[in-house]
Amino acid sequence: MNTKQINHHFNLFAKFVFRMKITIAKIISYIFHPVFIPTYTFSFILFTNNYFSFFFSNTIKLLLLAVTFFFTALLPILNLFILRRFRLISSFFLKDARERTFPYFITSLFYIGLIYLIKDFRLPGIYVSFLIASAICITAAAFINLKWKISAHLIGIGGLAGSVLAISYILHQNMLIWFCILILISGITAYSRIVLNEHTHPQTIAGFLLGSIGMFFLLIIAYFINLHTIL
Repeated sequence: MNTKQINHHFNLFAKFVFRMKITIAKIISYIFHPVFIPTYTFSFILFTNNYFSFFFSNTIKLLLLAVTFFFTALLPILNLFILRRFRLISSFFLKDARERTFPYFITSLFYIGLIYLIKDFRLPGIYVSFLIASAICITAAAFINLKWKISAHLIGIGGLAGSVLAISYILHQNMLIWFCILILISGITAYSRIVLNEHTHPQTIAGFLLGSIGMFFLLIIAYFINLHTIL
């Protein structure tokens, strides 16, 4: 095999590796899309071994999870389809930061709607508190995107990490292993967004900090403020 053939095969292999890297980055971006984070968080609260998971039967847990998925995932996705249909956004993926503001505000309204739907069901305060904190973070992201394209993916996965840390603090329960796993996932997600040229390093770091720190403190504050009225 001569040098030309070796270079040809090397180039083919390099292109294959690059395509695989892009494909994997897209898959990770889909799996950890912000619209799925509330469902992941509620799954964590409902189905891991913690105080809040013992309040309901499995049937009620699945029902609560389905309602959460409907309001925080399906409705925001449907909203994007409607906005795209009327050409109010150029892409379902909201590549333009200026196009993100309105969908973010609408999504926060879906969260508020879910809060009003479940607030009278006497759920443990952590559920409503998480939705309140999430709505605040989404609204903050909407305002930030007026000037700068912050990473919604990292706000979401960072928010999940912050929520786990807050739950650990509230329950005085060691969840370090879960937090470390989420830190690893956050790094992988950030790298994927950068590989896809969707965000820069500062945008992903800022997203993670807003999500993790914001959700940690907001969740604790919301939980303890509403503790006497929700529990």
